Amino acid sequence: MFNAGFRALSLDAAYVRLAASTAEEALSTAREIGIKGLNITSPFKSEVVPLLDEVEPGARKVGSVNTVITRDGRFVGYNTDVAGVIGALRESDFEPEGKKAVVIGAGGAGRAAALALQASGVRVVLVNRTGEKAFEAARILGCDALPLEHIADGLEGAHLLVSCISSNGRLISPSLLSSGLTVLEADYGRPTALLRDATDAGCRLIDGRLWLLHQAVPAFTLATGKEAPVAEMRKALFKRSWALHKNVALIGFMGTGKSTVAQEMAASSDLSFLDTDSAVEARAGMPVSEIFEMKGEAAFRMMEQDELQELWNVSRAVISCGGGAVLTKRNRRFLRSRCIPVWLWADVDTALTRVGGEGTRPLLRGDDPGSRARALLDERLFLYACTSDLVINTRGKTPRDIAARIWDEVHYVFDS
Repeated sequence: MFNAGFRALSLDAAYVRLAASTAEEALSTAREIGIKGLNITSPFKSEVVPLLDEVEPGARKVGSVNTVITRDGRFVGYNTDVAGVIGALRESDFEPEGKKAVVIGAGGAGRAAALALQASGVRVVLVNRTGEKAFEAARILGCDALPLEHIADGLEGAHLLVSCISSNGRLISPSLLSSGLTVLEADYGRPTALLRDATDAGCRLIDGRLWLLHQAVPAFTLATGKEAPVAEMRKALFKRSWALHKNVALIGFMGTGKSTVAQEMAASSDLSFLDTDSAVEARAGMPVSEIFEMKGEAAFRMMEQDELQELWNVSRAVISCGGGAVLTKRNRRFLRSRCIPVWLWADVDTALTRVGGEGTRPLLRGDDPGSRARALLDERLFLYACTSDLVINTRGKTPRDIAARIWDEVHYVFDS
């Protein structure tokens, strides 16, 4: 959605998925790279709040942030989920005022949904598997609460059911669902048991992607200062089919571990391992350093491009790309068209430690390799961002850890 919006407004910007194990890691990586804004997803919406420099009042009340914007070097948190819920109901012609709603889940999304519904004149019953958490959230928000085992009491006379729990298991007995109930499932990425049961019961369904769209609209404006191109964002969200990606390509600066991680991924799967630098060396009959010395960088880039173009018909491979592979438009087109490009990130000091300063890296030869490395990374930073689907900070992680995380992300997010 965001990239479609950027294109529509001709903005020089890129939106990429950042995989992190903690909210703190996400923020530190964003600061290192220079990312101007983030959307925060479960389970970090509450965890990120105390780490921010400033939190807007609505987000502070629900204790949940889903949008972080950098302002003068400070991280400022917002919650646009409230707008997302209201927008989804409005677009679905559901008139909330005077109605009763049951919200399942007392986490960040559930509390935001409860706040949005209350602001729309709805009587809200907040339900959670852990009753204490529901009662505590209800005390702050000023709504009713029940433990999950008593949800039948809450659904009595209810007009709307909003599920904010990420679970494919059955949490509600199908017998409690009826044709008079409208159901909004926030877990839009898969056909949950609730959606199947609600369909069988004749319930009216509100597409969870509408929530996603309408929370993204104010987030886009916060990030860009521009009015969001809603039509283009909607079209991107509701595309009926996705291009089938056949390879995983690892991109990034020198010293980020691309070759090692790619070999680890290939060893633990049925994917073949390909390394563009090694392919160039094999074809030229000399190492990369000698190619630079004897023929120059331009000649090497042409050889690198030729090797990648040879891979257009390759499938089921993990490809380790040279640090400068993103410099040419043809290479970026190949990576975006035929691969899931994963950007492995490391700050310059970490990268230099791994490659040993100058080492065999021809672009670092000369005085002050650190300054040369920083200048190179600055030149390539946006190209890595606009080429990649996913970015992972490699600092403090083993190649096996990084490979496992890539597999998790590829299977959960991209293999749909």
